Amino acid sequence: MVDPHSSGNGDSAARIAEAERRRLEIDQAEGWLRSDPAQRRIVTRALAAALVLHGVILIAKMPDWGPNPVRVDAPQAQSMKVQFLRPPPPPPKAPPQPVEPVKKKIARPDTTPDEPEPIKPAPPPPVPSPSTAPPSPVPAQDMGPIRVSPGQGPGLIKKVEPRYPEIARTARMEGDVVVDAVIRKDGTVSNVTVLRSTSGMFDQACIDAVRQWRFTPGPQDVVLTVTVHFTLH
Repeated sequence: MVDPHSSGNGDSAARIAEAERRRLEIDQAEGWLRSDPAQRRIVTRALAAALVLHGVILIAKMPDWGPNPVRVDAPQAQSMKVQFLRPPPPPPKAPPQPVEPVKKKIARPDTTPDEPEPIKPAPPPPVPSPSTAPPSPVPAQDMGPIRVSPGQGPGLIKKVEPRYPEIARTARMEGDVVVDAVIRKDGTVSNVTVLRSTSGMFDQACIDAVRQWRFTPGPQDVVLTVTVHFTLH
């Protein structure tokens, strides 16, 4: 007979020996990896490749995550039957109405003789009444003063010498002033207008003097051109 205790002890010793052997192998492998860096990189890459391969296999064996595809049939076109109808016939045309011809009226000549119209006497000419008087003549409109030449104008009765300006006398200046004088019917001077002058300092003295002149009366107003001389003595 085999002692069960001895058999159990033997298995325990075998397991201990196997574990010790594996530990020694791991220690040897670690020492080998530490001593050779190139071998360490190769082993690391191999382990990574093994992990990737196990992951791919695991994903391939997993069931599909998405829902199962559903088959949908395309709708079938429905056939339609089209029937073309003929258009109705046009209504019958009404017969044209007869047009009555227009009768033209023909003028018949008047056979009765024309009666002569009575001659009316001419009306008598109007007789002027004694109270009717001829129209009075329209008075001639006053056309204003007319221009006359010095030889044909009214004669000078009174002449007033102009006052010599002190500024011109001090400057020993002489000159002439030409003016238009409006002479009334009574011989007085109503308006004096300067036409041209040697210097403006003589104008007012000339106007004041000519307004005091007197001429012979005449039938109408006239315009006379007069020249006044300023001369130092």
